Amino acid sequence: MKKWFSIVLYVSGTILAFIYRYDILSWMKEDHNLFSSIGVATLLALFPVVPYKAVIGFFGYAYGSLAGALICWLATNLAAAILFGVVKYLFQSQARAYLASIPALEKFTVAIERRPFASIVLARLMPIIPQTAVNIYAGAAGLPFWSYIAASGIGKIPGIALYAFLGDHLFQDPVSAVIAIIAYAAVLIIAGLSLRPRSQEAKNSR
Repeated sequence: MKKWFSIVLYVSGTILAFIYRYDILSWMKEDHNLFSSIGVATLLALFPVVPYKAVIGFFGYAYGSLAGALICWLATNLAAAILFGVVKYLFQSQARAYLASIPALEKFTVAIERRPFASIVLARLMPIIPQTAVNIYAGAAGLPFWSYIAASGIGKIPGIALYAFLGDHLFQDPVSAVIAIIAYAAVLIIAGLSLRPRSQEAKNSR
């Protein structure tokens, strides 16, 4: 019963957020206190009816780079914890069975379980990977909760900082915006290269 209730609640929330997305965006343009801003940012992370990169950019524009980034960082980590917990503690057996039914995906799951922290950090850094999918996948794979949250928090910092900075400086200081993008790209390259030596060692040990 709890599982069906969770599904209905999530689908209903997504539909409502989509229907009232323009009202939500209009509300966000007004001045609000910190807690209400975190609440709205969390809802938009849980129900991604608006590209979250745009949400981060808006908060950066409205509150400044630092405050906007902090609000979105707290909100996305809260949303990640909620969705991860729902999947892990209510749907893990079904989700895990589905992962096991796909050989290539199961191998990927085993690889992540060997290095969960580094894998989640890297997944959070990659802008092309849907963050909601990371939350669901991590919960289905049964990764350790606190390790997952810590890795998520670290991995989210560069991307959120970048989009908040762009929202605050893109039109006022385009040169700094370009430098920030280059710095972010460098972080991605360094993070990706840091996983290669161990991956190669694992291949050689087989």
